[in-house]
Amino acid sequence: MHWAFLFLTVFLITGPAHAEPLPYSPEAAAELGPEEQRLQAERHLQRQPPDVVEARRWLESAAESGSVEALGEVGWLYEQGLGVEPDVGRALEYYREADEAGENEYGLRIGWMYVQGIGVEPDRGVAEAWFRRVIEERNDSAARLALASLLVSDALAGLRPERGTEARDLLIQALEDGETDAAFYLARMYMEGIGNLPADPERAVHFARIGAETGHPDMQAWLASLHASGELVPQDLVEAHKWASLAAAGGNQTGEQLRRQIAAELSDNELREARRRAFQWLNDR
Repeated sequence: MHWAFLFLTVFLITGPAHAEPLPYSPEAAAELGPEEQRLQAERHLQRQPPDVVEARRWLESAAESGSVEALGEVGWLYEQGLGVEPDVGRALEYYREADEAGENEYGLRIGWMYVQGIGVEPDRGVAEAWFRRVIEERNDSAARLALASLLVSDALAGLRPERGTEARDLLIQALEDGETDAAFYLARMYMEGIGNLPADPERAVHFARIGAETGHPDMQAWLASLHASGELVPQDLVEAHKWASLAAAGGNQTGEQLRRQIAAELSDNELREARRRAFQWLNDR
């Protein structure tokens, strides 16, 4: 996302020195096109320390000159209060303009702000409307995943259980479109049975395996535990160690615990085979 990239740029850039940026002035901006103005903002962010105030001035000018990317980026600065006093109202204005210009991620950002109450009163109805708008107008599966997460949350809380099947349909479409986090939600839904969607352990394992294969550490840890116990899948400690190692490498603490426990039960040959499978999985990605 542009706003997340900008955040990282402000705090993490350590690359080589670039051309010295121009100080902002209306006269200097008039000589440059929108993207050249964005470049000036980036150069100010690459200074040590970053000059966020000058970057914000250039981004505002670039946005006014027609840079869609700058709309979202300066909105993020106003939301976070970087180089300017925090102003969620201004941030929302920029986000709306960026969304209307075709940048789906900012419609989603507005939706999440209403879910989480970031500078606004929490309003699930407004958030849902934003997610549905991006789905209907842009056929965006990141929005399908976002909306489905709200529906799953409602179903888990016992609210509107009929939304379980709608959440499933949204998640399956999102998964087909490459939103791999959808596999996590689908596995959980089918394991527990949520809302009007009955439990189906075999389907749960199917989606857990998809999630594990696409690199989701939680799904890798769960698949490891299933293979270790022989629950729903054939018991296979070598395969269990493989998935536990991959989950642990992804930062999953359960995976790390399982890796150690399973390793104590494997022979040296089995442990070598488990490691070979894990390395093979990494090489095949």
